[in-house]
Amino acid sequence: MANTSNSKRIAKNTVLLYFRMILSMLVSLYTSRVILRVLGVDDFGIYNIVGGIVVMFSFINTFLTSASQRFLSFSLAKSNKQDTTCVFSTSLFIHVIIAIIFGVFAETVGLWFVCNKLVIPGPRFTAAIWIFHIMVIESCISIFKVPYNAAIIAEEKMDFYAYTSIVESVLRLLAVYLLVLINFDKLIIYALLHILVAFLMLLWYKTYSEKKFAYCRFSLKYNRQNLKDMTSFSAWNLFGSIADLGYKQGTNIFLNLFYGVALNAAMGIATTVRTTVYSFISNLQVAANPQIIKSYAIGEYDYYGNLINKISKYSYFLMLLLAVPVGLNIKYVLNLWLGAPPLHSDNLVVLGLIFCLIDSLHGPLWTSMQATGKIRNYQIVASLVLLLNLPLSYWALSVGYPPESIMIIQIFVSFVTLFVRIIFSKIYAHIGIRAYLKSVLIPIALVSIVSIPIPLYISTLYEDGFSKLLVTGIISIVFTVISILSLGVSNSERAMFYLVVKKKIFKNNR
Repeated sequence: MANTSNSKRIAKNTVLLYFRMILSMLVSLYTSRVILRVLGVDDFGIYNIVGGIVVMFSFINTFLTSASQRFLSFSLAKSNKQDTTCVFSTSLFIHVIIAIIFGVFAETVGLWFVCNKLVIPGPRFTAAIWIFHIMVIESCISIFKVPYNAAIIAEEKMDFYAYTSIVESVLRLLAVYLLVLINFDKLIIYALLHILVAFLMLLWYKTYSEKKFAYCRFSLKYNRQNLKDMTSFSAWNLFGSIADLGYKQGTNIFLNLFYGVALNAAMGIATTVRTTVYSFISNLQVAANPQIIKSYAIGEYDYYGNLINKISKYSYFLMLLLAVPVGLNIKYVLNLWLGAPPLHSDNLVVLGLIFCLIDSLHGPLWTSMQATGKIRNYQIVASLVLLLNLPLSYWALSVGYPPESIMIIQIFVSFVTLFVRIIFSKIYAHIGIRAYLKSVLIPIALVSIVSIPIPLYISTLYEDGFSKLLVTGIISIVFTVISILSLGVSNSERAMFYLVVKKKIFKNNR
C-alpha cells in the first residue's frame, strides 16, 4: 500500500510539474522570439556567451545543490526532525559562503576572461561588461535560493511549483513588455529586468519554505558532522560539475573563438529548445528523485530498483514522443517561432534532440548513485569521460569540421557515459545490469526501431509547412504510442494503463 501511495504521489507531482513546464515553455518560446527580434542576432549572441561565462563559474553552486537535496531527503526518510533542521541550516551556511567565493572568483578570473579572450564587437564591449556584472549578482541570488528549493523538492510539494510558474511567467512577460517600451540600451535593460525577477522569486521561495516547513528558518549555525559529510559529498560532485561545464559552456566558448557571436546565437536557440524539450522528462525525474532516495534510505531495494528502471524507460518514451515530430519539422518550427533563425540552428536543434534521448536515461542512474553517497570513484570516472568533449570539440573545429560536429561529439560521449553509469550503479547501487537491459534498453530500442522509419519516410513526401507538421505529428505520435504499448511496457504496466484510461472514460460519461 505504501508503494502504491508513493506511485500515486509521483504521478500527481508529475502532472503538476507538467503544468508548470507547459506554462514556462510557452512563455520561454514567446519571449525568445521577442528578445531575438528586439536585441538582434549580435546582442542575443553576446547575452548567451557572456551569460555562459557566468554559468561556467557558477558550477560551484551546482555540485552543492545535489548535496542539499540528497541529505534533506535522506533525513526526512529517517523522520529525524532535529537532524533535518541541522541539515538545512548547514546547507544555508555553505551556500552563503559559496556565494561569496563565487562573487570574488567571477569578478576576477571571469572578468579577465571576458575582457581578454571573448570575441565581442567593439561598440558592444561596454554593454557586455555590464551584462557580466549583472549576471554575477543574479547567480549569487540563485545560489542563495538553493537550500529553499531543495527543501521544497525533498518535501515533494510540487503544487508550489505549479503556482509559482504562474507568478514567474507573468513577471517574465512583463519584463519583455517593458523591454520593448524602454528607450535605453536594450541588452542592459533585459539583464536588469532578469535580475529583478530572480530576486522576487528568491523572496517567494524563502517566504513559502519558512511558512510551511519548521526547519527552514534562516540560521547560519552549522553542525560539524553535517558540514563534513556534505562538503565531502559535494567535493566529489565537483568533478561532475566541472564535466558539465565542459560539455555545455566550454563548447559554446569554442564556437565563439572559431565562428564569433553569430554561432553563439544559433547555439543559444538550440540550447533553449533542448532545455525546453528536456523539461518534459525532467519533471518526471524531479518528482521521482525524492522517492528514489527515500526508498534507498529505508532499505526498500526492490521498489527502489523498479522505480529507477521505470522512470528511465518512461523518460525516454516521453522524449521520443516529442523529439520525432519536432525533429522532422524543425525548419518550419524555427521559422514559425523566430521568423529568421540564425544559420545552423536547425541542425544544432535536431542533434540536440538526439542528445536528449540518450541523456534522458542518465538522470535516474545518477540519482541512484547520489542515494548511496558512494560517489568518489563514480564521479572521477564519469567526469573524465564527459570532459572528453573539450579536446574532441576543439580538435574538430580546429581541423575545419562544421559547428554541428560538437553536437555529434556530445552524443557519442553521452552514449559512452551512459554505460559507465550503468556499471557503477550495478557495483554500488543495487541496480542489476540484466534487469536494466531487459526492462529499459531492449524496450526503448524496439520502440525506436519500429516507430521512427514510417514517419521519417512520410516526411519526405511533403514540403515544409503546416500540412507536413500536422500529418507527420499525428502519424509519429500514433506509431510511437502503439509501439510503446505493444513493445515498450510489461503486461502489468499495459494492464494498468488500460485500467486508468477505462476509469477516465467512465468517469467522464457519468
